[in-house]
Amino acid sequence: MIGSKRLGELSSRVADDIRRRRRMDLGIDKESELSNALPTYEPLAQTRQRELEGGIVIVGRPTWKEFLHGLHRGWTEGLQKVDEDEVLAREFEVDGVFDEPEKPKIEAESTLSQTLISQGPLPVWLPNQADSQQQTDSSSPQTLNASPPSEIFPLPPILLVPFTDYIGFTQIPLMLWGFFNQRHKVRSGSEAAYNLIMKNTRPIALPCHILRDSGTESRVGTMQGDLEFDIQADAYIKINDISHDINKARKQYYEDLPKKLETARALAHGIREPTPEELSNPPPTEVELRQERLNKERRWRNDLAGWNIVKPGSLVAWNHRFAFAIRIFTAPSSEHEFDD
Repeated sequence: MIGSKRLGELSSRVADDIRRRRRMDLGIDKESELSNALPTYEPLAQTRQRELEGGIVIVGRPTWKEFLHGLHRGWTEGLQKVDEDEVLAREFEVDGVFDEPEKPKIEAESTLSQTLISQGPLPVWLPNQADSQQQTDSSSPQTLNASPPSEIFPLPPILLVPFTDYIGFTQIPLMLWGFFNQRHKVRSGSEAAYNLIMKNTRPIALPCHILRDSGTESRVGTMQGDLEFDIQADAYIKINDISHDINKARKQYYEDLPKKLETARALAHGIREPTPEELSNPPPTEVELRQERLNKERRWRNDLAGWNIVKPGSLVAWNHRFAFAIRIFTAPSSEHEFDD
């Protein structure tokens, strides 16, 4: 079971796994010698075959959206390894949030001299040093920027299990109703387990317009298909909750930051002595404030990106190559409805 505590984590996990497999197939990465020496070592081809004999269980529409979004990212994005923290740090270096206010020339020179004496010789930073650190792959740029393959490997069959998460004060009656009507969940879970055990699968059911665009009109089309799986659950998600909370928290943080930064610099430069309260509970230094900002912005951006994937009304990510790679577990009685 893959559990994600925050929105977007599952999408990133799926995308990273696919990129890792693509890198292995192209010879960019190789299996470690240590893992090959373990008694439990299994050849990669055998591992992949065993995966196809299993299955993937998707619980709820948000999970389905994140899974397809990660699948799309993994098969369309480049193969370079990107350090998100490094990218953010470089962005923050030029946005001016931590710029010091201009000082009189004499005072600035005095402060700079004291800083150089206390810190010792500064490290040499070459213009291309960041770029060289960012590029950790030994492979050629042509390999890393290779176009995505025209065909993708088959995925293990997918079991779609509907689930509605009731959240919020207004949905308390529905929570109570669900608590006293567990038989509906039991029946849904039992049917899903039966389909999984029987191992009967069908091609993914797609809307007619997607079948036309992907050149697979010979397949049976529907008005919605599996891309609209469990769409009724969207009605129970509050649309503005997460984005509103993120914007509110970000606004409050940047309103409080200048005062924290002023305190950190005043204490660091010896402009004033720390108060008794600051001695017992030291305020964050400028370095700590920079790291705090990076952590907060990374979380806010990831949460907002994850919310944009699963929010009601957002389109499900799709690529025509998925049509032949995805199969869905189904009850044996309905097999003939979706066969090629």
